[in-house]
Amino acid sequence: MKQQNLLRRFTYFVMIILAALLIVFEEWVWDSILAVMARFGRLRLIHRFEEFIAKQHQYLLLVFFCFPFFIMMPAKLYGLYLIADGKVAKGVTIFILAKGLITALVTRLFVISKDKLLLIKVFAVSYHWLIEKKEWVYAELNQLPAWQVTKRKVAEIKQHCKSIVRLIREVSLQAHKLIKDFTF
Repeated sequence: MKQQNLLRRFTYFVMIILAALLIVFEEWVWDSILAVMARFGRLRLIHRFEEFIAKQHQYLLLVFFCFPFFIMMPAKLYGLYLIADGKVAKGVTIFILAKGLITALVTRLFVISKDKLLLIKVFAVSYHWLIEKKEWVYAELNQLPAWQVTKRKVAEIKQHCKSIVRLIREVSLQAHKLIKDFTF
């Protein structure tokens, strides 16, 4: 009984960590993609297209939202096939491109159409269920001392990276000014 309880606790811990890594990675990717896609959304042609999409019926938006997944799966499978066939660079490239581009498209579609998609009961229930599970995983994670230390270290690394980027910008601006001053 004691071994079974220990195994259950260990499995629970491993599952929480794996879920957390998945959620953190997906959110990092999600946030990064949101920023990039928002910039694309400022282009007039894309902005008009997004306005057109936002005006559509919620079930058509659901089709738009699901369609990229049907494209991504064969592309990812083909990438995995190439990797298994020994063409690792091509396979990884196709896999990453398929995942990245489709995720970017789905992310932007979701941002544009979230309000209408949530009018569909099944979609709304699924969405709220996923959010609830994500919040539960975060609550479990926040209780783990290792997670708290990791969050602190990641925050320190982010701050350090921001300082480096700021320094690079300052140096490049100064270099640009110097070059400009020396040109005739």
